[in-house]
Amino acid sequence: MSWWKASVATAVAQAFRMLGGLIIIKIIAIYLGPEGFGRLGHFMSMIAILGVLAGGGILNGIVKYVAEYKGAPDRLHPFLSNALAYTLIFSTLLFIAITLSAKQLSLILFGGDEFTQLIIFLGLIQYFYGRVSFCNGTINGLRETTKFAKIIIFGTLIGLPTSYFLIITYGFSGAVLGLAAVNACLLLPAMYELQKLEFFKKIKFSINKQDTIRLSKFSAMQMFSLATLPLAEMYIRSLIIHNAGWHEAGLWQGLMRLSSVYVGFFTTFLAAYYMPTLSEILDKNQIFKYVAKYVVTIGSIFILIAVMVYTFREFVFSVIFSKEFIIPAEYVRYQLTGDLFKIMSYVIGFLIVAKAKTKLYIMAELAQTAFYLGVATWLIKVGGVSKVFPAYAISNFMYFCICLFGLLWFKNTISQNKLAS
Repeated sequence: MSWWKASVATAVAQAFRMLGGLIIIKIIAIYLGPEGFGRLGHFMSMIAILGVLAGGGILNGIVKYVAEYKGAPDRLHPFLSNALAYTLIFSTLLFIAITLSAKQLSLILFGGDEFTQLIIFLGLIQYFYGRVSFCNGTINGLRETTKFAKIIIFGTLIGLPTSYFLIITYGFSGAVLGLAAVNACLLLPAMYELQKLEFFKKIKFSINKQDTIRLSKFSAMQMFSLATLPLAEMYIRSLIIHNAGWHEAGLWQGLMRLSSVYVGFFTTFLAAYYMPTLSEILDKNQIFKYVAKYVVTIGSIFILIAVMVYTFREFVFSVIFSKEFIIPAEYVRYQLTGDLFKIMSYVIGFLIVAKAKTKLYIMAELAQTAFYLGVATWLIKVGGVSKVFPAYAISNFMYFCICLFGLLWFKNTISQNKLAS
């Protein structure tokens, strides 16, 4: 499939997902307001963590190896059988861990045990997330971009009314259930598209040591990823609540949620088309040119979108949120700047994932989190909670500089033999 066709299919799908995300933000903003948005923050972080970690966090691993093995059925079928077993076993262990610690998590995050049952529900629904990751990883690895687009579109169409009903019926608890249900509803179209593949019946529940070790590297990468930045955001949210209250936390959370919607638009395309292609390229110079091209292309596209969002910010925020959400232009400017550097860093970072360089990935995640925590804590201490926004921009710029240096180091230092190892 051509780059253009893949781009259009993915763009249409992500437009649906982005629109769905914006509609849910609007519903929550109307029914719960900034304070409710702030209180939902920790649950949003938990859902984001489970969405990535469910099934072992091996989505990118499945994409990588399916892309490499798609021409070798004798390797593809055993690998997918192992990946399916890995996903179900990890989801089961994760559910047990969440159930046993649900009361303690509720006490730590919310100061009471009233949300224990909701946390257990999230532990249960992550089974769906794990299976969705398996299906989407397989389909993306095969470069079946149209099928992936259908999954996103029909999953969103199923998830939106479900989420709306839960939010307007059950209030705060319904908002948690609705946010969790949106991604879970992708499972129906994902399973439908997967079972249409010719080799679907050859995928069995089996385990082999070699593939398990390979997939465990991706689990390790995601665990470090989820043990760093999302937890850092939970810490910063708590810092804002402590210093300024739930309303300010809600404004910050609303802008971060909006950011995650359009950043997700780009990262999903990178995972669906860019990374499988990157996994297949073995020549170092070709890899460098490919990554550099995408850094410039994705960065330029985002700048155009950012300029439009900033120029029409009053209209955009009045449509997306409610009249209670008054977000200063300065906050928006810093947020968009930080998102630009974050997205361009992701373009370079996918090179590490595509080549399964676990140690390097972990070091990068630790660096990104250290920058964000350090700069945000310091600026909030000396200038108040409003400084969390420039902290976001500064830390992402610092991280992008590290990624850019790493890309140049890769070009000038890494040997072709080491790349293939």
